[in-house]
Amino acid sequence: MNLLNFVSQYPDESSCKSKFKEYRDRQGVICPVCGHREHYWKRDKESYECKQCGKRQSLRANTVMHGSQLPFRYWFIAIHLLTSTKKSFSAAELQRQL
Repeated sequence: MNLLNFVSQYPDESSCKSKFKEYRDRQGVICPVCGHREHYWKRDKESYECKQCGKRQSLRANTVMHGSQLPFRYWFIAIHLLTSTKKSFSAAELQRQL
């Protein structure tokens, strides 16, 4: 997918969050406290809540985005740039692109 198609498919923060949640749901979310694999999605808090122990974790928890304050869209663009080309990117080049 080229960058124009990518930008049209993920035009805003909401579309990126939605797609990332879809990926997380497909991979499965594991509670860091009890190891349970079933969770509720708390839409108002944008977090998962373990059905067994009630521990909440954010959509970014236990991912490469853990602790990051960058918007999901920046992460999506960075991941797209890193995976869509055969040429490698340095951190400085990635910073310039974003």
